[in-house]
Amino acid sequence: MNDLIRSSVRRSGGIAAGALSVLLAGSAAGQEVRRVTLDEALRLSWLNSPVTVSAETVVQNAEASRLEMYGSFLPSFNVSGIYANSSNQRFDQATGRLVSTSYTAQTQFGYDLFTAGRRWMSWRSANARLESADASLRAARFQTALATTSAFYEVAAGAELLEVARQRLGRARQQLTFATTRLEVGTATRSDELRAEIEVGNAELALIDAESALRSARLTLGQQIGTGGEAEPADPTLPEAAPDLPSPDSLASRAERSSPITGSANASWDETKASKLSSYTSYIPSLRLTGGYDWFAPTYPPTTRSWNLRLTASLPVFNGFQREATISRAAATERLAASRARDAILAARADAIDAAQRIESAGRRVAIARRGVELAREDLRVQEERYQLSVATIVELQTSQLALAEAESAFVRAKQQLGVSLAQLEAILGERLATR
Repeated sequence: MNDLIRSSVRRSGGIAAGALSVLLAGSAAGQEVRRVTLDEALRLSWLNSPVTVSAETVVQNAEASRLEMYGSFLPSFNVSGIYANSSNQRFDQATGRLVSTSYTAQTQFGYDLFTAGRRWMSWRSANARLESADASLRAARFQTALATTSAFYEVAAGAELLEVARQRLGRARQQLTFATTRLEVGTATRSDELRAEIEVGNAELALIDAESALRSARLTLGQQIGTGGEAEPADPTLPEAAPDLPSPDSLASRAERSSPITGSANASWDETKASKLSSYTSYIPSLRLTGGYDWFAPTYPPTTRSWNLRLTASLPVFNGFQREATISRAAATERLAASRARDAILAARADAIDAAQRIESAGRRVAIARRGVELAREDLRVQEERYQLSVATIVELQTSQLALAEAESAFVRAKQQLGVSLAQLEAILGERLATR
């Protein structure tokens, strides 16, 4: 790397070399780069991502609400005790005496004998709310997985692009050697050597850009997995071929069944249907049984005892059309939820088919880009031989070199896009693909 810096100072000026020196010094002084596999990166991102933590909180709240609904099927029971003391005596109705102290112990219970199905509808609504929260959590996990996978492959692609930049610099230096040698023997012009030096400078700048982009991608991946600092793939290999996928109709049906979006929409629809049915129960009376047992006396322990039992029936005869308004709002909400559920199903099917087509297209791009690299390498080999034989010009040689660098970069980006496309399909389906 010191030779590279000295070459930059001599051929491309102090600015490019100075920037490269600062970049390399910052890398040496920085923290150690953490190496993670894709599965480990996904696990860490799920643990640390605010999106997934927020979704997990919603699930916990939904579970707590369902526990409350379960408790509504059970009777209530309370125990209380009172000790009272006063500077003035008062008349105690229970004993017919003037007392200044009193002791009271009491137990009370209550149970809703009949609620016209409101409890069952609330239980159904709580279950639907929990299912919706679970589906939202799955969606959050796979959206986080998509972002993490994209960051993971961005680092992997950055590492390969850095190698492409290094190879370009090596070829540029070799070209400069050819031009200098030919100039010394009188078979090339000074212009050839100058053009070669310009290409070396451009290659050095491209190397600086590649190193900077790689460092930024590492920092992004470190932030995504919640560890801070820089992180890179333990296995930076990018996918080079599209996997065999089920048929589009099969993927569409799979998305309709398992997509987190459809699951959440269907659960929300079930919740609104339960709320709509529950709104009709306000026209039916409810029955509640309550009772209690008391101990009381002016001395301790209290010996006077009493009990009570009460059966209460309740029916709102007229409440200012609140029931009618509740039913109307519940029906409108249910229609909206049904529409959203149908739209979610259609969207999931369309997205799954579209994602599969993008994977197929990405696979074809990888194959075409691979062939382009092979052709560009062969073209450069031919041009180098022609230039050594003084048949080709320096412009033709540099054109072939740039074409190879662009072909190699396109090959890397095509592989990266293939990996991201696979993650996008997984996010739509809400499950990992068996081909990965």
